[in-house]
Amino acid sequence: MPTVFIATLALLASMLQGTTEIRGVVVDVSGAPVPDAKVVVVANGQEQPVPLSADGSFTLTSRGGELRVSAPGFADITLPLGDSIATPLRVVLQPASFADSVVVTADRGSTRLPSGASATVLSAAELTNSAAGALDDALRVTPGFTLFRRASSRTANPTTQGVTLRGVSGSGASRTLVLADGVPLNDPFGSWVYWNRVPVAAIDRVEVVRGGAGDLYGADALGGVIQLLTFSPTRPRFRASLDGGSHDTGRASLFGGTRFGDWTATASGEWVKTDGVLTIDPAVAGPVDVPADSDYRTGFASIGTQHDNWRASVRLSGYAEDRGNGTPVQVNTTDWRQVSGEVGGNVGGGAWEAHVAGGSQDYYQTFSAVSADRTTERLTTVQTTPSDFVSGSGQWSRPLGRHSILLGGEARHTESTVQEFRYALVSGINTPSGPFLVGGTERIAAAYGRIGIAATDALTMSIGLRGDFWRSDPVQQDLATKSVSFFSPRFSTAYRVGDVTFQGAVYRAYRTPTLNELHRGFRAGNVQTNPNVLLDPERLTGGEGGMLFSRNGISFRATGFANTLKGAIANVTLTTTPALITRIRRNSDEIRANGVELETDLRLHPTLTINGQTTFTSSHYHGSIATPELAGNRVPQVPIVQFGAGITWTPELVTLSAQVRGSSSQFDDDLNTPAFELNPYAVLDLSAARQIARSLQGFFAVENLFNEDYDTGRTPLRTVGWPRTVRAGIRIALP
Repeated sequence: MPTVFIATLALLASMLQGTTEIRGVVVDVSGAPVPDAKVVVVANGQEQPVPLSADGSFTLTSRGGELRVSAPGFADITLPLGDSIATPLRVVLQPASFADSVVVTADRGSTRLPSGASATVLSAAELTNSAAGALDDALRVTPGFTLFRRASSRTANPTTQGVTLRGVSGSGASRTLVLADGVPLNDPFGSWVYWNRVPVAAIDRVEVVRGGAGDLYGADALGGVIQLLTFSPTRPRFRASLDGGSHDTGRASLFGGTRFGDWTATASGEWVKTDGVLTIDPAVAGPVDVPADSDYRTGFASIGTQHDNWRASVRLSGYAEDRGNGTPVQVNTTDWRQVSGEVGGNVGGGAWEAHVAGGSQDYYQTFSAVSADRTTERLTTVQTTPSDFVSGSGQWSRPLGRHSILLGGEARHTESTVQEFRYALVSGINTPSGPFLVGGTERIAAAYGRIGIAATDALTMSIGLRGDFWRSDPVQQDLATKSVSFFSPRFSTAYRVGDVTFQGAVYRAYRTPTLNELHRGFRAGNVQTNPNVLLDPERLTGGEGGMLFSRNGISFRATGFANTLKGAIANVTLTTTPALITRIRRNSDEIRANGVELETDLRLHPTLTINGQTTFTSSHYHGSIATPELAGNRVPQVPIVQFGAGITWTPELVTLSAQVRGSSSQFDDDLNTPAFELNPYAVLDLSAARQIARSLQGFFAVENLFNEDYDTGRTPLRTVGWPRTVRAGIRIALP
């Protein structure tokens, strides 16, 4: 009897040991829960699904086999369920590598078509763990991303925030389309980008697609497309980030969304204020130089409904900022109001969707002349630029067996008038003249289509074509209307052999001059740049080819590209004196931009991720007819080498990360004058975060750890980049 009793106790103990309860939670590297994850236990060849709560938590009753966790946008993870497993279990999902990311932006919609495009995805967790203080700074680790100058959007004038990919530059205007949930962020008047218009707390991911995308997106997508995608309110969700730091900088960013029946609602807002930093070289700064400060408020609210065969939503958004540009007289303000709507459904065996957006913007800026000893300053120009804009688009897509088709069209109307007052010394008194009125109306209409062909399981192709009509009517009655029609074709293919995918594309695209380039001049330092109403569109012909390798957590991609931009709009130097350098926007002969992008992503351990990229670009002017003085010169603002790398480590309850970014030298003028050369630079950022509670995280970040003193511009005075900055704060993620 005692023997039987002891054996029974041993059996019960063994059974209890095999069914000991394990509690756990699934989070991303920022500590936010991932309730959309799929969790299964695999034992004896059988899969047992594990229910996941809204806060990402789960409960297991088995210690045998292994735990597999997967979620859209994240790398899969497998953990053994042995007796030694720690409990409570914290499963940290790493963002998917570029080899596994699904990029819908490349194909303009939710229907995935084969595109063969080179793309990079930055998830919300990666942005959260970046020590960079602004979105544009975080994007500098992506291949080929450059702005007109190196300055951060926290201190730079908005008109210098035009973005370029793959060395297709020449002036401050964007050669890349930037979207937020399908609606352009590019300024309708000048095409520069307000990088802060979307609150950081609302961003789910950022997709960067490189290469001409004119067949789907038109004239704004000469170099590629960048899209910010916000969180979808498929379930209740709340995100908040509160931080403060050096230079009296403070930020509060909030997002909330929920679903109630067939309805959804979201709201988001962000406020940032900084006393800024001195942007001019301290060695030459004088009494007139002050820190470039900024203060902005942005937000949006939306409501939508979804039924079996259709959906609709509407969003209201606003943005307001006030900036000081480094001297007491030089300031600018922006007030932006916008409403947008979307409706979609199913028809004809496919999916259709339509978008409409409209709004207005008021932009105000002052310019000045500063004495050579930087002790006095005089107002020279005051500009007020109101703009009204409206756009609409619609498309239909459907699968055709193994293949797919997409058809669409869009139209846009922009009206902007620059009211300018000019000041000159008259008998020792700074006297205004004006107002001078310039500007006009821009109209664009287009139709496009793309066919995706899955020839075999390994070979896919796509053929796209877009036709555009552009018309610009100046407000000045003595100037002629400009109009042009053009076609933008694209062919791409991808072929997979085992762990290697080969891809390539050829394309042609156009960019029409902005109303800003046609009508508005500006001054930066001692450089005056004048508009040119005679500008013609730029014409890009290009191609790319490369390979992608992915196996066992190791991904590598190499892509070569060659672009020829004919009639490239450049800021061409006319005259140079000690007091003033005068330039004008002009169509140059052509720019040839060729290069190679190298990217790698290493998943060495479930808690360790390393990534890096290097881009080599040769971008030069060619030709001897329109601008012979530029032939052979390097294109301004395009470095030969750009690089970025990052490492993220997630031990228990802690996330540690580091990023480095930099580039070789580049020029700030068309003539490649030695005095306008920007030296090479590299900046190291560090961040650390600690889980305080399941939904609460504290963080600490250091930007520019070694306080690198680097060039951002030459006007011809040297301007410098953002110095070492320390930030600390908390983040809340519910659920």
